[in-house]
Amino acid sequence: MNYYIGPRPAFPFRILLKGKEDRENIVFPFDQKKYYYFFSARYALAAGIEALGLANNDTVLLPAYNCWTEIDPFLHLKIRPVFYRIKKDLDVDLDDLIRKISSNVKAVLITHFLGFPQPVDQIKRICKERNLFLIEDCAHAFLSARDGNFLGSHGDIAIFSLLKTLSVPNGGVLLINNKSIEYKPNSRKPSRFATYFYAAELLRHGTRGDKHFLIESGQRILYGGAYLSFSLAKYFLAGVRKLIDHDGLYLVRPDSYLFIENLRNWGISDVSKNIMNGQDFEEIKIIRRRNFEYLLNYFLKNERGTLPFKSLPEGVCPLFFPIIVESSVIRENLYKVLKSREVITHPWWNRFHPAVPWDEFPDAVYLKERLLGLPIHQDITFEHLDYVKKEFEKAYEATQA
Repeated sequence: MNYYIGPRPAFPFRILLKGKEDRENIVFPFDQKKYYYFFSARYALAAGIEALGLANNDTVLLPAYNCWTEIDPFLHLKIRPVFYRIKKDLDVDLDDLIRKISSNVKAVLITHFLGFPQPVDQIKRICKERNLFLIEDCAHAFLSARDGNFLGSHGDIAIFSLLKTLSVPNGGVLLINNKSIEYKPNSRKPSRFATYFYAAELLRHGTRGDKHFLIESGQRILYGGAYLSFSLAKYFLAGVRKLIDHDGLYLVRPDSYLFIENLRNWGISDVSKNIMNGQDFEEIKIIRRRNFEYLLNYFLKNERGTLPFKSLPEGVCPLFFPIIVESSVIRENLYKVLKSREVITHPWWNRFHPAVPWDEFPDAVYLKERLLGLPIHQDITFEHLDYVKKEFEKAYEATQA
């Protein structure tokens, strides 16, 4: 059987043909009063920064191990970032965080990496004692909980990236938990072309290999044709933008590293809402946990690299299965070889933002260069994972030769 293990879940093609639906599944944070949709999480964060009332030259503490995209909203709004240490096991170094608190610090941002919780109760207590705002970055942690409480329910504000967990072409969320914080939304619909192009890309790169050959062949033709059509239109629009409409935003991507001012008021598309309405969130969490534990059991018996998580705590909805390999060269080789074998992995956060003094954070550099994620999303079955294990084993052995 021909397998293709995509990096993200796909969605039923018929969703693209539906009109607007107003029904929403009730799951955290959508069961709360003050949540707001954005095009992606970075713009939700920018709105949250303004809602907190942070001013020019205020300081915010951020984790040294970071994506890049969570830094730019602060820089854009002239907020000064100061970075604290993240250990090799992806936990916050609480001693370093406390050392970095000064009179200019107004807020602390914590990231629940890969859906696993930080010691949020301790950090919340630190913030409360020092009269600091707590920002929970739950971009990886949609559906994750700790001790029965959803991640994102502890901070003054929290942000979520629906793109990371769900098969949606756009969608970030700002949640405001602090009752004294006011926010007036002023959102508008995102570009339809940007929405449908990214949706076609999701379909084209969907996971295959567990259905009847004729069904999957038909899907490949249909999805490939849709993607080709949008790609041709994209080149046409790129020419229009270059020659006529220099400020056109129809080619933007929600997963871009750029922070674009004109996207700050973009909300979520009707396509994304329709896809969300068709999701069984509990099943998504069950499948992701099942797949994580399947790989965990294998890699605990067949040690390859270093496992930052050797157990799966109750309540966690994992983003992917992480392995820390011996070097950046090995990670890059693994990524390329596995991609050639139709297994798309995640060489996680391999970009270094110039605002971070990387020499001061060797553990963050270590993670940036070595952490590789294997897909475990809700489209993946045990048969897919057996293929992933087999191909990873061959690729890993080749790097050791």
